[in-house]
Amino acid sequence: MIRRGLSLTEIIIALAIAVMVMVPVTSMFSTSGQQVQKSRNFSFAAGLARRISQHLMAMPFENIVEVPLPGLALHDSPDDVFFNPIVNFSASQSGVKKITASDMPALHDFLVQNDFKYALSVSNVSFGAGDEIKSISILITWKEAGRNMIYRTHVYVSSV
Repeated sequence: MIRRGLSLTEIIIALAIAVMVMVPVTSMFSTSGQQVQKSRNFSFAAGLARRISQHLMAMPFENIVEVPLPGLALHDSPDDVFFNPIVNFSASQSGVKKITASDMPALHDFLVQNDFKYALSVSNVSFGAGDEIKSISILITWKEAGRNMIYRTHVYVSSV
């Protein structure tokens, strides 16, 4: 007898095998997407900390002050020495760009979505005879998948 077509048992077995193969593959894509987001946020936080450390090295020693936790938001924040204005393309106020929904919508939305903030913890160390060092912890915080995340680095600034 010649059989044409597939039996119900064969179809069910084929579907079970397909499901067993597709579940791990789907899980792999989901996990890799989460890892990409974590990596992006961590890299962004490291870049922010590097920008702050560069500003601290160029600032007058006495102007370096503590910014306590929970920190200052990067979006829609008042003017400060680190991020607002973020860019000034001219000597006048016409070239100023701030992190607002109107000036930089994509960056603003990213910062709002992840609630990026920065804080500075400043410790003064004196060696006498006018030699001082400020030990500054730069803390970048954000929210990721319902959890609070933090990136921390240190910079030392000499009074000399």
